[in-house]
Amino acid sequence: MNKPKIINIMPHGPAYDFSPDEKPDVWWGKPDGSWLGFWTREWPDLLGEAVLKQTDQYEWEVWQPDYRADRIYSKTLETGVTHRLFPARDKIFRVGVGARKGIFSETVIAHLRKFQNHPIILKLHGTYGVHLPLYNEIIKIFGATKKFPILFLGHGMFKAPVSEMLELHRPLTYIDLVFDHFRLKNHLQYVDVIFEQAESALKEVRRVYGGRVEKFTMGCDFDFWIPVPSKESKMSMRNNLNIPQEKMVFLASGNFIPRKQFDKLIEAFKGIQGHDDFFLIIAGHGEDSYTRMLMSLASSLIKQGKALLHPYVRGERLRNLYWASDLYISVATDEGGPVTVMEAMGCGLPVLSTPVGETAERMEKYSVGKFVSVKNYNEWTVAIERLLNRGLPKPLDIQTARNVYHWVNVAKRFVSIYRDLIPV
Repeated sequence: MNKPKIINIMPHGPAYDFSPDEKPDVWWGKPDGSWLGFWTREWPDLLGEAVLKQTDQYEWEVWQPDYRADRIYSKTLETGVTHRLFPARDKIFRVGVGARKGIFSETVIAHLRKFQNHPIILKLHGTYGVHLPLYNEIIKIFGATKKFPILFLGHGMFKAPVSEMLELHRPLTYIDLVFDHFRLKNHLQYVDVIFEQAESALKEVRRVYGGRVEKFTMGCDFDFWIPVPSKESKMSMRNNLNIPQEKMVFLASGNFIPRKQFDKLIEAFKGIQGHDDFFLIIAGHGEDSYTRMLMSLASSLIKQGKALLHPYVRGERLRNLYWASDLYISVATDEGGPVTVMEAMGCGLPVLSTPVGETAERMEKYSVGKFVSVKNYNEWTVAIERLLNRGLPKPLDIQTARNVYHWVNVAKRFVSIYRDLIPV
């Protein structure tokens, strides 16, 4: 191995449950007729593509545990990124005074041992070691005697256990949080850099970690996510979706999971009185039962010609939804970015958002968009009615967004940090 290798380990397997009838972008058949594979839209793959466009000084691998894998499956993509699936199983592990179940892979550990004497950077994505048995074991084995830098790349909104103690809990939960706090501090002493997207998350990290912290964002391609080219293009997109031209179109997108609060968003629109001049699009996918629940909630709006529950799409088909819309909505309880808002900003859309994530902090900094609280759902209805009555809020300046979120600029910052850790 001539070049330093950047190894990205993921905290979850492929999202088969979200697309049970869809073969992934890369897949393999098994002798028993089953199959496994991965989607190339995972963030470590996209970040790797952006980094490798900036420099050829590193190799980039993504290691993903997979319950379906019976051996290591590997594919090197056209981008230069190598994505591997590793056999995995559930493992019970102790957290505080209780126990949890999480994904674990002995094969990942064994494979990582082979690189102890090679120049590598190990990046653990998405969560912190004490909360996941795989990361827990990696730090336990390699932490004290490691010969390579370890990075944590947070993708959500980290909250230190000591901060959670300020909330109301059962007595045993307070004991768990005390254990969590000190175990987490012990784990993180072996980490070289922690990355978080939002300033609020960085403040929380500093409660349990005294090392190097870096603010980062994920990104998107601002040469692709651009404003709708013309009024005629916007009209065409709406015609294709059977949306009346005179309506104000609201778009939300993402995985159909509780923290996105799409169910509450539907209820907020159902509460609007005296308006037929709106149309809500929610695009995404999720487990079958949750998707059916959202469809049931939205059925009355759909029958009235006021809403559409759109299948999950990416690329041009998703951009067409942005282009058909007037405003983007992000009302999650917890976000790191999110990238969907970055894409909306690239398309020139104003945003209605809960005050979570890096994009919300940037909106607040530049006094753009509109905010609603995380849990006051009646407020959501009022805010939407005001937009219908008074017009759209101001969007973030596209060049400002590009400077921060364009993949080229994101990748350059990461490359600079990699060179600090392993000079090339």
